[in-house]
Amino acid sequence: MKKRSCFFVFSNVFIASVFGFSDRVPIAPWHDSATITIVAPQQLSITGVVSNRQGEPLEGVSVSVKGSDVGTATDAAGKFMLVGVDADAILVFRSIGYQESEKAVSGDTIIDVMLEDDIAGLDEVIVVGYGVAKKSDLTGAVSRISMEDRMLQANTNITQALTGVAGVNVDARGGANSDPSFSIRGQTSLSANAKPLIVIDGIIFNGSLASINMNDVEHIDILKDASAAAVYGSRSANGVILITTKSGKNQKPTVSFDAYAGFQDMTNNPMRVMNAEEFALRSLDWYWQQDVYNWYRTNPTSAEGRPARPDVNDRDIVASYLPTYEEQQNYLQGNEIDWVDEVLQVAPMQNYSLSLQGGADRTTYYISGSHSNVEGIQLNDQFKRYTLRSNLESKVNDWLTLGLNTSYAYQDNSGLPANLTNARVASPLVDNKIGQPNYDIYLGGELYQPYPLVYLQIDNKDIRNELFAIGRAVVDVPWVEGLRYEFNYSQTYFNTEVNSFHSNRTPQGSTNRGYAIKEPKEERNWILNNIVTYMRDFGDHQINSTLLFSRENIRGSASKLTAQGFNNESLGFNNMGIGEIATVGSGAYEENSLAYMARVNYTYKSRYLLTATVRKDGYSGFGRGNKWATFPSISIGWVPSEEAFLKDKGLYLKVRTSYGVNGNQGIGRYSSLSSMGTTYYIYGSNTAIGLFPETLGNPDLSWEETTSFNAGIDFGILSNRITGSINAYDAKTKNVLVRRQLPPAAGYPNIWANIGGLANKGLELELNTVNIDGAEFSWKSNFVFSINRDKISRLYGSGDDADIGNAWFVGKPIEALYDYQMAGGVWTEEEFFNGNVLAGWYPGQFRYVDQNQDGQIDPDNDRTIVGYESPNYRFSLNNSLSYKNFTLSVFINSIQGGNGYYLANNAEIVNPLYTMTHRRNNSAINQYWSPEAPTTNTTGIYNNPQRQSGIYQSRSFIRLQDVSLAYRFSQPLLDKLKLNDCQVYVSSKNPYVWTNWQGWDPEIGVSDTPLMRNLVFGVRLSL
Repeated sequence: MKKRSCFFVFSNVFIASVFGFSDRVPIAPWHDSATITIVAPQQLSITGVVSNRQGEPLEGVSVSVKGSDVGTATDAAGKFMLVGVDADAILVFRSIGYQESEKAVSGDTIIDVMLEDDIAGLDEVIVVGYGVAKKSDLTGAVSRISMEDRMLQANTNITQALTGVAGVNVDARGGANSDPSFSIRGQTSLSANAKPLIVIDGIIFNGSLASINMNDVEHIDILKDASAAAVYGSRSANGVILITTKSGKNQKPTVSFDAYAGFQDMTNNPMRVMNAEEFALRSLDWYWQQDVYNWYRTNPTSAEGRPARPDVNDRDIVASYLPTYEEQQNYLQGNEIDWVDEVLQVAPMQNYSLSLQGGADRTTYYISGSHSNVEGIQLNDQFKRYTLRSNLESKVNDWLTLGLNTSYAYQDNSGLPANLTNARVASPLVDNKIGQPNYDIYLGGELYQPYPLVYLQIDNKDIRNELFAIGRAVVDVPWVEGLRYEFNYSQTYFNTEVNSFHSNRTPQGSTNRGYAIKEPKEERNWILNNIVTYMRDFGDHQINSTLLFSRENIRGSASKLTAQGFNNESLGFNNMGIGEIATVGSGAYEENSLAYMARVNYTYKSRYLLTATVRKDGYSGFGRGNKWATFPSISIGWVPSEEAFLKDKGLYLKVRTSYGVNGNQGIGRYSSLSSMGTTYYIYGSNTAIGLFPETLGNPDLSWEETTSFNAGIDFGILSNRITGSINAYDAKTKNVLVRRQLPPAAGYPNIWANIGGLANKGLELELNTVNIDGAEFSWKSNFVFSINRDKISRLYGSGDDADIGNAWFVGKPIEALYDYQMAGGVWTEEEFFNGNVLAGWYPGQFRYVDQNQDGQIDPDNDRTIVGYESPNYRFSLNNSLSYKNFTLSVFINSIQGGNGYYLANNAEIVNPLYTMTHRRNNSAINQYWSPEAPTTNTTGIYNNPQRQSGIYQSRSFIRLQDVSLAYRFSQPLLDKLKLNDCQVYVSSKNPYVWTNWQGWDPEIGVSDTPLMRNLVFGVRLSL
């Protein structure tokens, strides 16, 4: 026995554990005080053979000691040997194409192992709507996201986790809430709801995805084609997102804690606004170019006589062109304000989640709570959330199981963010009164320059409470094998409280002597499902059938109260009775849905697959004779790799196709009915309230139906080192629900109608590769590519119909851009002096294509389709690398344009403004045109052409979207800390983007709520 200092032993053990050293910790003399005794554990030499189910030896199987870097690989005979293994160690066996296996040593020196096949995870159970199915039995297009793969990403909203799935189009958004928009396989409607249906734990969810704690989610299944989504009929035309939350397990209680904290700022971009010097010179140039353009109108033939530019080196002369004395003095004294910098911040963010999971005997439980506190980069932008969840399940006896899932979420979005739009255009030369009570509501007293920080003076409260509960009873009928009946009932309740008070130091409050508004709203939604399932194997035949009866009710109410004229503002919206003028408005609503569904899945010898579904839906929002619709679907699959000629070739191949009809009811509850509005009028000496027809109903309004076809291939080659899927789809929508514009003579602005048709098609590719799979180092990749094309096949009549107001054109994509077409650059002085410009046009103005060659540019004859807002294609690449206890994940995401796709009008950022150019500040990205320094891509600062168009730039980008580096503690250290698991990590979202877009960020386009990048440090542990 050797004796060593406690401090010395602990420090060496800690270093060895953290850095994964497998050798014994060296012990050296220290001093004899505070000594402990070290007893070396029994160590063994272990041999064995690893084989497959057929008894064949497996070469190259990774054999490692769990929690350490000790490992080896099997030889050609499947044999392995490990030396110096603790008697109580656990061995881990891993090989591509086989399920991972763990074996306890328990003092044995010979350990033989048989590995089970894992053909692309085919035994994985996928949620398919009102039931589950093995992945191997699927005939529809379904994708799964394991949330364990997303937990190291610095996401604040569960929607962000959907990025990187083939066919799921996620477009990021800025703000503290960071709630992205998303769709599945493009757009299938013009005016109706285009959001996918959300289902949580088998129940349709009408709440907010922002209310979900990501740590509570086990996995997400995405139903993309008509066959997979057909079980939801009227709600599934836009795809279905199935979220499964965590449940209890029959194990000892496990406490898990996840936390991260960090900060976020703006993504890299070229955006910059003019500083004080540039702003002052811009004002001088505006007045000078005004004189130049007046001179152009005299039709000169040379530059002789052109007004000269004032001396820009004389600060007194430059100051004289600033229109206010305030700006002149600040310029001469060198005072300036960077308003963009004043409204932005480096914002903190933090998230904490705690859960308890376990079970005993016949009852399991999962209980959790979380807190998120995220600030946006715009001052006063914040998002706070508290969540609670309880998932309980009890197997009462052999045939009855009861379950209760409840969740509560409290969201606080209070506060109005500082206005970045106002900051962009604010003069940098006004007096600096930031933080002073006598700040100017309008900078310089000019109405088009509101104080960028004025929103911080508005008392705003935005609170949302949401309660979601599911109760279920499952009966496994004892006397009929495979027959199950499930009854579930859910309630969703939410209320929102949005209150604001604008004091007399705000724009709205200053004109009304204070203005208060309260907008409370509440909604209740219940769903009742009766589900009968029959699952049975008959030799080579397997049947999985489902019958459903479902009923849903939604009812709610909302009010709006306003008051103005406050002599005392101290109580704000808390006492609106103090206001001299008050208005009250309120409303209520209710809708009902009813559905029947039948589905059968049939499998023969695990190689021939069939799924057939029919659903009948009724919805109260349609016309009297059109409330019901039927939605059928069918899909078939064939697994050639199960045939004799391909079996045991290390290959997996499945071919599948589907056809079906889905519906869309997202038009509003009362769109088939006419509605009345109220108005005030004077009757004698009194004010009376009158009613008038406000909207025009359409009793013939009926279902929008989308018929789609999908063909797909799932494959695995090289013993599943490479797996993936390819899907091609073609969807056609008829009876498209459109809010059709009406002529003014009709007396109504628009009416809902079933007119027109859409076509939507695309291709998706998903590829997974295991590049390296060693005992200490592994590298896996995932590549996703998708392309989508839509077009309007029919509008109001026949032929080449067009709705110019909405930019809808038959035969063209939905998101067409209709404008004047740039002919390249601006008119030059040389062309002008030679008489080669169109009449009424001058140098420094954009040249447009004269489509009808009549010598004029006019809106009726010279506008055309100049491009499309929708992307050309999307792709993403994720790489995950593991070395010993370290894991590095790098995720790249891209949305690409080209061929006229993925364009946006960025004129306000890249060119002088068209309105109030001489007073509002401009961006300083591009230099404006000048007779002395002409440009080809911008106009003059005096920007007043006959016609003006957008300046359309490509929003294409490649983004380094997520990067994380994690370290998992070794088993010896975990044992010392009394932990089951512990992982520390650093993670960043959106650290860098490559793009030619000249704005805040290409993904948000022209929005002034910028996308953010963050950096967080986190820990995940369980005990």
